[in-house]
Amino acid sequence: MFLDDFDKLTAEIYEASRDGNLWPRVLCQVCEFLGSPHGSFWIHSKRTGELATKCFHGQSEEDRREYLEKWVSQDPWYLRLDRFPKEEGIFAPSHSVITDEELEATEMYQAYLKPRKMHYGGGVWIARGEELESFLTVVRSKEAGPLNENELAMGTRIAGHIRRSVRLLEERYTLSQGSAGMKICFEELPFAVAILSLDGKVVQSNARFQKLVGKADGLTVRDGRVALESGDLLHPEKRTRSFAIRRRRRGTPYWATMRPIQAENWHPMGIVKMAAILEIRDPDRATSADSMQLETLFGLTPAEARFASMLASGLSVKQAAEQLGIAEQTGRTHLKRAMAKTGTRRQAELMSRIIALD
Repeated sequence: MFLDDFDKLTAEIYEASRDGNLWPRVLCQVCEFLGSPHGSFWIHSKRTGELATKCFHGQSEEDRREYLEKWVSQDPWYLRLDRFPKEEGIFAPSHSVITDEELEATEMYQAYLKPRKMHYGGGVWIARGEELESFLTVVRSKEAGPLNENELAMGTRIAGHIRRSVRLLEERYTLSQGSAGMKICFEELPFAVAILSLDGKVVQSNARFQKLVGKADGLTVRDGRVALESGDLLHPEKRTRSFAIRRRRRGTPYWATMRPIQAENWHPMGIVKMAAILEIRDPDRATSADSMQLETLFGLTPAEARFASMLASGLSVKQAAEQLGIAEQTGRTHLKRAMAKTGTRRQAELMSRIIALD
């Protein structure tokens, strides 16, 4: 029965790394294991309040309010936190940091602790760093006596699991913030982009990608996976792959490039790892990434940059001019000026320079 209960407790502890609202339930079970009807647990993060936790067990809402408003600054244990072992995870008895005589002489003991039958207990640093601090305490009556060696050992064992859970909680938050930041970056990109997992499922994508899926005949998403016009499902490969995607209306095909990311299938915390980046550009858009790069890096005009980008896609001068609805001679003028601004002498040299930017 004991092992079953302990397994349930550890399961709750690690589940709390996914849902911080479970900490009060965890604290309740810890108090039961250590024979203490009262307890408290807090997490303080200097980076964000979203990780902050402060929960109590065995006290009424009125008692908690009185403690926080009147007594927390006089708490004899918290005033002596530095007397607890500095190492994280070492559970220490309260009487090792304050004697019975010292405790009973405090105003808080006489007015708050004694009437509620709180005397002996213990505490442990769960985390003690510049960015994150966390501490857990349990308290029981004087009649119950101090925590014995077995209870202290059990407290240290439990604290080890809580410590790992708190670190996982912090890491999950960091990863979620990174994902949020990455999502913002995706939305700012001037082309469609999607992140694929090893099995080819779309892990994350921007609005341009989602919009393009409805415009291209040669691209669909089925059950979360990208499928081509041939019916083949895209999956990450070891090498970068480029291909064209037919658009629904007439015009230049979309340019697609899939770049591999070296990664394992799953992150140890159960988060899907990225395996490939799928980029899809529209060569008919004057604001394509290639054109913007050429304008910024070499001072090309929008017309020159767009024409040079189309040549880099494999079109001839005549084909590019037809696509843009300009005279072939005008296209050759764009090409000549683009070569002058990029410091190249031949069309092939210009194409190599443009491709090197990708």
